Amino acid sequence: MIGVYVHNRGRGHLHRVAPVVRALREGDDDVTLLVTGSLDRAVLPPDLPVVHLPCERPGEATLSARRAAVTWIDRARPRALWVDACPEMALAARMTATPLVATLTPGARSDEQHRLGCRAADVLLAPWPAGAHPAAVARAGRGRVSEIGGLSRFERREPGPRPRRRPRVVHLNSSTTVGDHRFWRAVRSRVCRACGSDWLEIGGPDGRWLDDPWPELSSADVVVTGAGQSSVADAACADVPLVVVPEWRPHGEHAATAQALEGLPGAEVRSYGDGPTEVAEVVRRQLGRVADGEVDGIRERWRVDGAAERAADVVRGVAEAASRAG
Repeated sequence: MIGVYVHNRGRGHLHRVAPVVRALREGDDDVTLLVTGSLDRAVLPPDLPVVHLPCERPGEATLSARRAAVTWIDRARPRALWVDACPEMALAARMTATPLVATLTPGARSDEQHRLGCRAADVLLAPWPAGAHPAAVARAGRGRVSEIGGLSRFERREPGPRPRRRPRVVHLNSSTTVGDHRFWRAVRSRVCRACGSDWLEIGGPDGRWLDDPWPELSSADVVVTGAGQSSVADAACADVPLVVVPEWRPHGEHAATAQALEGLPGAEVRSYGDGPTEVAEVVRRQLGRVADGEVDGIRERWRVDGAAERAADVVRGVAEAASRAG
């Protein structure tokens, strides 16, 4: 059996873990999910075993959560454990001598906590295409990192129909109501006025979050998104032109992903500092490219197809290597 710990702050971590869990189970591996905080079961197989760890502070692997995880490891004896982006849990698991895979994150992660979590893992899983984050890979040790491509829960979904005449922009916003609503209202009004387009807001302060936004994403002409790894991979699956505006994060994770996207055909990157007029102009230009027949996105370049299988192979490989050594 293989254990998977998901750092359940927001929905992005769970969304990128879900397709890998599916790929592991399709390869006849038993999987148990460990989680702190609330859980959106809609994206998971209904029969997947889930261990709910203590959660004094939502989304954090507190001491009691780590103790409970170690107790579960001692009882269940998993063949391997994949810890998604939580150095505290990776260190706790390392003390049990369980074969360990951890998710590498981009950005300026030179803090000792992160470095210890990376060193604790046998292999680091990097959910981006090769060469996207060379500095992060170099810091972690190139020989220990598997760059497997962008992980999206929509990898196997077929695009939806586009039965309309007006161009359509979909803004994949946050699953919370936090955000700069004035900025995006200004962008939206400028784009709709200049292009006569429809604009759908998914999540954020002005939109409604959709548990399954794929029908909307796949029928868009242009997708506007932040630079979270799951958001980028999900938007990449739509394979339409993107406009990426990164949110601020303490360690610059979104800024690093936005930098990796700069220069890729099919993606335009701007910042909040550029102002709503400039962002609206970039959206307008992307719509113009679609009207001219330039409809390529970044799906192939972001290596979304097959990424979940490659990630499952990495986790499975660590388990099998430990079995052979033991």
